[in-house]
Amino acid sequence: MAAAKASTFSLTKTWHKDTYAAIDPRVRPELKLSGKTVVISGGGSGIGKGMTRAFAEAGASKIAILGRRDAVLQQTKSEIEDAVRGATTIQTNAVDIQDLPAVKRVADGIGPWDVLLANAGYLSEPMPLVDADPEEWWKSFEVNVKGVFNLAHSFLPSRREGSTLIVVSAGSIQIDAMAKNYSVYNSSKFAEVKLLEILGKEEEDLHVVTMHPGVGNTEMATKSSRGKTGGPPISFGTVDLPSHFAVWLCSPEARFLRGRFVWCNWDVEELLAKKTQIEGSLLLTANCIGWPYSA
Repeated sequence: MAAAKASTFSLTKTWHKDTYAAIDPRVRPELKLSGKTVVISGGGSGIGKGMTRAFAEAGASKIAILGRRDAVLQQTKSEIEDAVRGATTIQTNAVDIQDLPAVKRVADGIGPWDVLLANAGYLSEPMPLVDADPEEWWKSFEVNVKGVFNLAHSFLPSRREGSTLIVVSAGSIQIDAMAKNYSVYNSSKFAEVKLLEILGKEEEDLHVVTMHPGVGNTEMATKSSRGKTGGPPISFGTVDLPSHFAVWLCSPEARFLRGRFVWCNWDVEELLAKKTQIEGSLLLTANCIGWPYSA
């Protein structure tokens, strides 16, 4: 699939909807992760399944996938181990990331790791805040924010040197036309971005990035469309795009994006050309527009 001309939602002139050579571990040996252990929450379906396959294609030795549905995890394990002919071991872990003691037990069982992808998320039923069921509304924070806390709190003590933490957020946090009916989803996803920024200040040896995975034809995208009231038309991209982009984010090339929020649709070579601009500013960080202020 050819790249398209970027829209106003892009930091680069090129806008991708499918994978391409610069991020594809199948054609770039520099992106290989041989000997590495990868942990992916929500790794059994949708984008998480795509990421599991991508990191297997990148040569990761072990991938631990977390999710609530054991049958889904087992199916993904079987498919991907067969596809890579046993070169990668897939470990399944049926767990709810809202359950901190359970997540800690999983972390203890996995041991040292190199890449942690916090991909599991929850979209409360889209509707105006005043009409929302309080428990259903708050569940987005329980999964999207508390879930990231639980993963980081449980796994960070066992990270290896040079490890990477990637949190999957949502581009809708930046699009005013997509705010209506998404009060909790967008606010919880914005909180993820700030949480990662702060974590990067605390853990100076950890490469942290938050990413928008584009719009894939997933269960969550279907649910999201029911509350859509504006913004850009839904144009589905491939699962390979965010999956391979996540692999690229783990590479030394992407270290200049530490503590930033990026969209997988942006062209990485054009991003690299903006390296000095990004590193020397608050670009792609979560703050009140206008900071730093001048009288």
